[in-house]
Amino acid sequence: MHGSEAYPTGAVMRVMEETINQGSLTGEEIAEILDEEELPVEYETSWSVGSE
Repeated sequence: MHGSEAYPTGAVMRVMEETINQGSLTGEEIAEILDEEELPVEYETSWSVGSE
C-alpha cells in the first residue's frame, strides 16, 4: 500500500487493521492513530420527491 500526501505510509493501514481488530473505531481513536487533534469531515447528500 502506498502512502498519501496527507498521511505517511502505514497510517491508513493501521486504521484499517485496528478497525478489523475492534470491529469499529471512534473518530477520536482514528485521530489518535493518524496523530491529528481533529478529523476534517466532508459529505455530500441529495434527495428528491417524486419523479425526475
